[in-house]
Amino acid sequence: MPELPSLEIFKQYFDSTSLHQKIKEINIHNPEIIVDITGNDLKEFLNRYFVSSSRYGKYLFASSSENKFLVFHFGMTGFFKYHPKDEGISPHSRISFLFKNGNVLDFDDSRKFGKISISENIPDFINKKHLGPDALEIDLSSFKKLFLKRKGHIKPLLMNQQFLAGLGNLYADEILFQSGIHPLRKADQIKNDELDNLYDNMVWVLKKAIEFNDSPRNFPENFLLAHRYPGGECPKGGKLDIIKVGGRTTYYCSNKQKI
Repeated sequence: MPELPSLEIFKQYFDSTSLHQKIKEINIHNPEIIVDITGNDLKEFLNRYFVSSSRYGKYLFASSSENKFLVFHFGMTGFFKYHPKDEGISPHSRISFLFKNGNVLDFDDSRKFGKISISENIPDFINKKHLGPDALEIDLSSFKKLFLKRKGHIKPLLMNQQFLAGLGNLYADEILFQSGIHPLRKADQIKNDELDNLYDNMVWVLKKAIEFNDSPRNFPENFLLAHRYPGGECPKGGKLDIIKVGGRTTYYCSNKQKI
């Protein structure tokens, strides 16, 4: 599932291809992709322009010239594909935007979990979804306050979008690995200096992931993601351990991450 780094890359791609392009047609190939709106609602974007975009957690907001936001959630396999119209629609396109310049932006999603909706106000949307602070926007003091009176396992907590928006399975594992924190540690057992380190590593890992284009093959050997596969070696020595935490497959290094 696309996590915060993927969303930031999608945003950069969207900005470089689709801003300030007049929208000539909107074609819905899978009606299930639209949520709380109809195809007629999307017609409000016809003959308009996307003038800016912003990201919050795992959501991308595309602002129209009429100050309405098209909200993209990429599900498990969603991504954008921008191409000339004569190439034809992508086989897994769920919705496509034809611009006046003759190019198309496809929302491609083979698993069909991606969703699109409309919002007039980003803060209202965030409140409606009960999203926690964005993982790249929160400051250290606010981050540490999130952990007050929390007693659950640290990994599911980091992945809880109502606690902290943007992290998923892969980057929760990476951040905990870099911080030397076992994924089954209880949140109320993590010391103050460990929270400082966890915050610093969260910001560092997410920024590095964006820099590496969110591709495991681009990560250096000192990252868990470079070895995150069955039989993978821990950068600190020995095999990586694989367990289930909160129902999710979890990789960690017992030589570095102690319970």
